[in-house]
Amino acid sequence: MNQSIQFPDQQQWHQAKGIVVFPALNGGQLIQCHVSLNLLTQHGELADTSSDSVLALFEQLRFDLEELAEEKIANEDFDANGDISLTW
Repeated sequence: MNQSIQFPDQQQWHQAKGIVVFPALNGGQLIQCHVSLNLLTQHGELADTSSDSVLALFEQLRFDLEELAEEKIANEDFDANGDISLTW
């Protein structure tokens, strides 16, 4: 794991977009990362799409999602907005 990339505990559920947004800090640079609801539900069970349920599932998958985001950051695999997108 790359120690220069940190993931603060500041995730937010954006229901209208169907994504959880979470920040990464890479050498002091803030990078917005987001994971789609589709990807989350492929790797875990979701009771409903309330903020509490989605964020609880995100927490269950957090370590793996952070590893995926780290890999994309290392490969400079940014989307058109300069974000890291974890979708399926």
